[in-house]
Amino acid sequence: MNEKFFRLSIEKQQRIINAAYKVFSQNSYKKAPMSEVADESDISKALLFHYFTNKKELYMYLWIYGIEMTKKAIEEYQALQTTDFFEILKRSLLAKCSVMRKYPYVFAFLLKAYYEQQPDIRQTIHNHYEDINEECMVRILELIDKKMLRTDIDLKIMYREIILAVDGYMFQKYHTGIIEPDEIEKDFTILIEHWRTIYCI
Repeated sequence: MNEKFFRLSIEKQQRIINAAYKVFSQNSYKKAPMSEVADESDISKALLFHYFTNKKELYMYLWIYGIEMTKKAIEEYQALQTTDFFEILKRSLLAKCSVMRKYPYVFAFLLKAYYEQQPDIRQTIHNHYEDINEECMVRILELIDKKMLRTDIDLKIMYREIILAVDGYMFQKYHTGIIEPDEIEKDFTILIEHWRTIYCI
């Protein structure tokens, strides 16, 4: 990435970023034209390639930017300021739904990127996602009050089981093409309370 991109005004940076999220959230990686991103950004295609060397560089920048935005929302909702595992899940849910409401193209992009089939993109995205997920699991399992949980369960298996359930739910939403934050928030609130009854003492 050309450092000149970061010398642009915040307004111009956001215009390019928002345009790219819109285009990539509505198309597969292969079929998303950089010319359309440029048109949406109100800049030339040559200038877009001046800021981002190629499509993959822009795509990965959007992925990292979206992940960081989600992390910031989770911090704002103080998800890790409690030792109650299920309260962490609930606050994280509320944070992510807030991102969906404020930045629908961002969340749609993140979901589409996770299921992207282009081999090199898919591998890079999944490797990064797995690293983040592993880091989160370690941090959360160190933080939580284990006295609240049943002693006959493996906490890592519990965590991974819940993550797989979340992935399965979002996979279904991805294929229906209907991403409604209110519905997701309602469904997962019910699921979180269900998991609480299963795993808590």
